Amino acid sequence: MEFLRYIISREGLRQVLRILLVQIALVVLLWFAFGWYSDHGEFITVPDVRSMSLTDAAAALEERGLQVLVVDSIFDEDARGGDVVDQSPVAESKVKEGRQVFLTVYRQEPPMEKISIEEGEYAQVAIIKLQNKGIRFDVRYVPNNNMVGSVIGITHRGRTLKPGSMIRRGERVVLTVGEATEGLVFLPDLRGMSYPRAMALLDSLNLMGQAFFEPDAINAADSALFRVCRQDPEYSEDMLPVAPGRIIDFWLSKDPCPPDSLH
Repeated sequence: MEFLRYIISREGLRQVLRILLVQIALVVLLWFAFGWYSDHGEFITVPDVRSMSLTDAAAALEERGLQVLVVDSIFDEDARGGDVVDQSPVAESKVKEGRQVFLTVYRQEPPMEKISIEEGEYAQVAIIKLQNKGIRFDVRYVPNNNMVGSVIGITHRGRTLKPGSMIRRGERVVLTVGEATEGLVFLPDLRGMSYPRAMALLDSLNLMGQAFFEPDAINAADSALFRVCRQDPEYSEDMLPVAPGRIIDFWLSKDPCPPDSLH
């Protein structure tokens, strides 16, 4: 009871007020001390390093006590590889010393792209695919009434590209597309010809050749020893002309052809 009477007395109330004032002062002091300890009241302004080379950007950031981390890269054929395209935090941000600045740069080399175009696919669809992947192309039309407006093949520097083939973005390919024709051609007699000569003759007539070696040729030098023994459709002086784009199968052999296969 005496303690309670002391607390509610004038002297007791003064003592309680002193204690509260001391506690408030300690809280304020600790608040300012913590702020001083955490950042000393100092911030660093992040510079704008966009469009700089990665070397110059890193030097500018490290000069201000900031760390550099490249987190992404993109390709743009009109941009200089290695230049900074974006940064985080953005320019003029206030950060503490030692803060990491994340950079996105332009790639030095264009990325590889997968070809997903198949024979017989509509040409317009194939063109959209190439455009979306950033692959340049030329369209070559050849007479082929069986594949009008469709892809016959796609090549890159003379190499046939199959679905799944990889080339770099920005490279140029040739897209071969069939077109309608009303003209007819007479089927040539390929028997006794070498493979290159037979293919050249068919190509000059806008016909497509498909060769079969019996037995398989070991290499290019070996294939030069083969000669055409038979073809399908068979050659005949009385046969009717065929449409351009027709596929002609022919078989080649190194052994002498049967007598009835040569004229």
